[in-house]
Amino acid sequence: MTGKEWSKLCKEHGVVVIDVNHKNMTHEDAIKFFDLLNTAMDYAFARKYDLETDQYEDYALPAGATYYEDDMNKKIACCECGKEITYGASYTSRIILDKYGFGYAVCKECYFKNDLKDIVKKG
Repeated sequence: MTGKEWSKLCKEHGVVVIDVNHKNMTHEDAIKFFDLLNTAMDYAFARKYDLETDQYEDYALPAGATYYEDDMNKKIACCECGKEITYGASYTSRIILDKYGFGYAVCKECYFKNDLKDIVKKG
């Protein structure tokens, strides 16, 4: 990802870039900073599994995508197309996952079109 692409992605997701003076940073401060960055990246990016190559790649989630909510009536974004859906009517993606392997919420159309394309045969 280029710097320009990163800046655009940050603006789209309302992310504020943190400017750090690393030259005056202590080791402890650096560790805290990297923990903060790691947490931020976990919220902004997921992994997308390619069913054909059996490989994972980084995936930028649409704003509002989630993999868990307490409120089944909450409006969220489909993790693939970004369409607004109700969490309770969503499916669990088999291909867009967090770093621990939990699938994000996906709409019915994307689930059958993309997540099951290795199982559902066209015909």
